[in-house]
Amino acid sequence: MLINRLSKLCLGGFIARYAIIGLGKIGTAIAKSLIKSGVDPTSISGSVRRVESISRVGHELPGVFVTTNNAEVVKGADIVILAVKPYQVLDALMPIRDLLSSDQLLISVVAGVTTGIIEGFVLSKVIRAMPNIGIVIERGVTAVAPGSRVSEDDVKRACGIFSSMGRCVVVNERYMDAITAISGSGPAFMALILEALWEAGLLLGIPTDISWELAVGTLETSAELLRFRKPWEVVEEVTTPGGVTIRGIKVAEEGSLRGLIMRMIEETARRGGEISREIEAGIRSRINN
Repeated sequence: MLINRLSKLCLGGFIARYAIIGLGKIGTAIAKSLIKSGVDPTSISGSVRRVESISRVGHELPGVFVTTNNAEVVKGADIVILAVKPYQVLDALMPIRDLLSSDQLLISVVAGVTTGIIEGFVLSKVIRAMPNIGIVIERGVTAVAPGSRVSEDDVKRACGIFSSMGRCVVVNERYMDAITAISGSGPAFMALILEALWEAGLLLGIPTDISWELAVGTLETSAELLRFRKPWEVVEEVTTPGGVTIRGIKVAEEGSLRGLIMRMIEETARRGGEISREIEAGIRSRINN
């Protein structure tokens, strides 16, 4: 399998051991994808915040060692995946900072926290990743940004992990706020568009179930077409002079639909930058105190 091949390649023939700090929705999805890709569950350990969660998560991930003790989780791990809430980063890492070595690769999927911040208080090599919700069905899109200490092989290992749950794109970290707005928040925006298509069908008298099937199918078909065609090519293929599609496009242009969507993304990215700065300031303040 891809993950095991990458692990053997990068770790001199040895199977990598994975530690996941924070087995919530994203952390659990990552663990499941690793296992499905061929990683032995006994090579994975993970942590939860509450004792009562151990049994539930252990049932979801049979064979994976689950505990509330992060020190036990990272012990002997080659790759540490940090999957906690932004405000939990210091609480998760500070008690184990001396246990994280320069040989370990730490992959953070924490929104708004830069590699520079994490590198400031751990010795590990750090990579920042921004997966979207699609990873829970193995159709996600993940952007990976290398920190200052990582090698090309480290980046390959990180992308190998996220490629098992969809697509992986290597980017410069300065694009992360914009990427979060497009691919992180994007599924919510697409859901709004889909909902509008469905409701339009209801408005025109189409039965609920049929309207929903048509809306979902249209979105899926459009996405597949756009893998091979540019947007304007699809528009040209569907639109005929004096026909029905051009009438709808005229309304979209009069309402500045494209501009509205661009402003949605722009405002989302702007808020992402504000949150990142707030998180960074809070972490720096706690570290300095």
